[in-house]
Amino acid sequence: MTVTRCVEVALTIPDNEAETALATLRRLGVELAELRRADLYRVELDPAQEDTVVATLRDLETIYNPNKHSLRVRADGKPQAGELWVEELQSESRSSAAAARAGQVRIAGRFLPGVTRIERFTAWRMLENGGEAAGPEVVARAAQTLLCNPAFQKATVR
Repeated sequence: MTVTRCVEVALTIPDNEAETALATLRRLGVELAELRRADLYRVELDPAQEDTVVATLRDLETIYNPNKHSLRVRADGKPQAGELWVEELQSESRSSAAAARAGQVRIAGRFLPGVTRIERFTAWRMLENGGEAAGPEVVARAAQTLLCNPAFQKATVR
């Protein structure tokens, strides 16, 4: 039996990409008070390996740097209110599909024991004035106008 966990890696320093995207969305008529961005890894794993997987991700300098990132495990495997998850569309190669079936999932060259599947998303959290989560119409408009290019990306909303 497997469980699904989401590991969020977010910047603790100013995020220039999110600030630029926010300014652009405002110029395009999408009114937001704040826009936050994080890398999100949705992991399907053996529950006994959860601590090992989180520790492995913390050790990967290409994913997590304690000087500029926070890392937290989210129990829910779906976007929250006011949130958009964007993933790259790519065809899974036969070798990676075979590796997943054999329980040999890797990320950044590191083997993840007990993991049967891992997906990477960019999570965009949109807030309106007062810190309230943006409504579904605003999230959809932000996705359509800037945050997701349907030619090579897929958007997931709540």
